[in-house]
Amino acid sequence: MILNNKKDFDKIPSIFKNVDFSSAVSVEINALNQVKVKEGDCVVVEVLETENKRAYIESINGDISVATEGDILPVVLGYRKATLEFAGVVTDSISSDDILYLLGSAGVAGKVTGIFPEWGNPMPIKVLGIITNNDGKILNLFDFTLPKIPIQSNPAATIALIGTGMETGKTTMACNIIRAFSETGKKVVAGKLTGFAFLEELILFQNAGAQSVLDFVDMGFPSTCGNDINNIISSSLNIINHFQANQPDLIVLEFGDGLIGSYHVLDILKYLKQHQMIDIHILSASDLCGIQGAKSVLSGLGIEIDLVTGVIANSQMGIDLIQEHFSLPAESNQDNIKQLYKLINNKMKNLKNYG
Repeated sequence: MILNNKKDFDKIPSIFKNVDFSSAVSVEINALNQVKVKEGDCVVVEVLETENKRAYIESINGDISVATEGDILPVVLGYRKATLEFAGVVTDSISSDDILYLLGSAGVAGKVTGIFPEWGNPMPIKVLGIITNNDGKILNLFDFTLPKIPIQSNPAATIALIGTGMETGKTTMACNIIRAFSETGKKVVAGKLTGFAFLEELILFQNAGAQSVLDFVDMGFPSTCGNDINNIISSSLNIINHFQANQPDLIVLEFGDGLIGSYHVLDILKYLKQHQMIDIHILSASDLCGIQGAKSVLSGLGIEIDLVTGVIANSQMGIDLIQEHFSLPAESNQDNIKQLYKLINNKMKNLKNYG
């Protein structure tokens, strides 16, 4: 079966944002028997059941639709280790009619290893075939990565937004920063270095005014919780290099998931600290204990928290307690970021003067 255009699929998830299906790509639907696969490999599946399942599909333009039984979809094999949603892994091999599960709306699939009950149940999908290139090799996200470029020299301020966990307000504050500086005419770029594929956050960055957005998917990774630590760190560096090549005034980097987890946040932060690539570290937290833990972990890397935000800082009481217990500046992500704006603006001026 030859795929000449996107019409051969009922829906195309956002994980394929960089994949060109107009080139000669074939789907092997002959009986697959224990075909070796790896993270990033592209597979064609059929939706088996949607009732009472998480059947949402995020499209390449960010729209959300609901899959129906019998839909034919391309998916990417990947890992997920979310504590509040699904967890899953890539199997060593696949065969025709194997049952996998959709691990997220962006189109990452795998064998389920964990479910957070309040999130719902994953959607089962049946393996139909593998997608191959002209050489008969299984198509992989790594085939569509941005080129590796050398470290760039540019005095742009680089901001890291890190959290004590999922859903702490990192993206909200990132958008506030992007909006505040882009409205003053500054060239802002923004991306995600860690997490699980989801296009919505990059679209939010664009809508806030970011002139360029990238994430680990642009480097060939469906998530950053796999075992290829060295290449995950290298992909983060390459994202920053591509941003620097655009000669921005400000680089905003969000780290998906929490400091302590399976997405290699600490590994990347350690590398970036050693190479002095982050100018300001902003912590997004839900409670005071989370701040204490993050402060302890980050201090072990030689990293100081420059400002606290997130759920805990969205009330004056929370801000007062942060200052009382940690002597750290704090600011809500729901209001004008006057304090953080001044902090970042001063850093930008110092870097420009130094450069």
